[in-house]
Amino acid sequence: MTTKPAATASVKRVGRLAEHRRESARAFLRLRSAPVATLVTLLVIGIALLLPSLLNHLQRALTTGVLALQSEPSISVYLELKATEDDASRVSEQILQLTDVDAIEIITPAQALAQLGETAGLDKDLLATFNDEVSVRLPNRNPASPAKSRNPLPTTLVVTLSASKDSSETVADTAERLAAEIRTIDSVDNVTAEGAWLTRLHALAQIIRRSAQLLAALMAIGLLAAIGNTVRLSVEQRRDEIRVSKLIGASNGYVARPFLYAGLFLGLGGGLVAWLLQLVVVGLVGHEVNQFLALYTAQANSLAASPIALFAQQAAQDLGLLLGTGAALGWLAALVASHRAIAACEP
Repeated sequence: MTTKPAATASVKRVGRLAEHRRESARAFLRLRSAPVATLVTLLVIGIALLLPSLLNHLQRALTTGVLALQSEPSISVYLELKATEDDASRVSEQILQLTDVDAIEIITPAQALAQLGETAGLDKDLLATFNDEVSVRLPNRNPASPAKSRNPLPTTLVVTLSASKDSSETVADTAERLAAEIRTIDSVDNVTAEGAWLTRLHALAQIIRRSAQLLAALMAIGLLAAIGNTVRLSVEQRRDEIRVSKLIGASNGYVARPFLYAGLFLGLGGGLVAWLLQLVVVGLVGHEVNQFLALYTAQANSLAASPIALFAQQAAQDLGLLLGTGAALGWLAALVASHRAIAACEP
């Protein structure tokens, strides 16, 4: 006695699945029968989804860069051009006595010139003319007297900060406080605190994040209107068919099913188009973004060569987000537009 109702329920489920497959196939074929209009609609949806997605991608890149820079905060101290090696040692000892200072690296003018030449791709022969005259002392010259040098770069002290003992003090605050103390030391010409740049980068990332959220909300409203209008026009074109279906007993939900699938397919296709466009745009401007981060510190160069696995993971996450967002917006727009239009088609 219990086998027959179970079999009947199973047959009904199979029948419903067959209906959904049939209606989804009909919706897909209708979109395929108008390729130009479908492609234009997909392109509009893709561009609308692309803009906030790009802003979100840029904000994520900036946030990653800020976190990477915060891992090893530092301060660059530039000594006067007339400063000697003894002055550099004296200044280093005074800085090490300050709180929240972990280590100091001394970069001589010759080393700084070599790093500049490697970064800028300068000719080695040109650099040799500078290196030959850096820190030259004649044997019969007083060691305290400065030698002639064409090297315009000063001695640089890179101060690495330790974890602040004050939990309420941020990395930027610690860097600014130490920079103010280091400026009062003799033979110091200029001090650059990395924390100030980090604060600006973080503020820029937050502005981009908020802009992406506002733009996404506006684009969602626009997509709902665009997809809904497309579905409404499709309903108007099939008004006579809908009236006949209602005369033979079809419900509004049954009649709206192919339009819901059409909205779902449009949303999925638009999300796929947005993802492909994002890959192209990121591939074109990604190098410039990494160069922008590299302006703040040489350690950001490691961000330029992201592992393939990490890139693939982020691309997969973006694909899922764009497909899900597009599908949800397409289905919702089709649901609202089709039910209102179908309800007006009375036999």
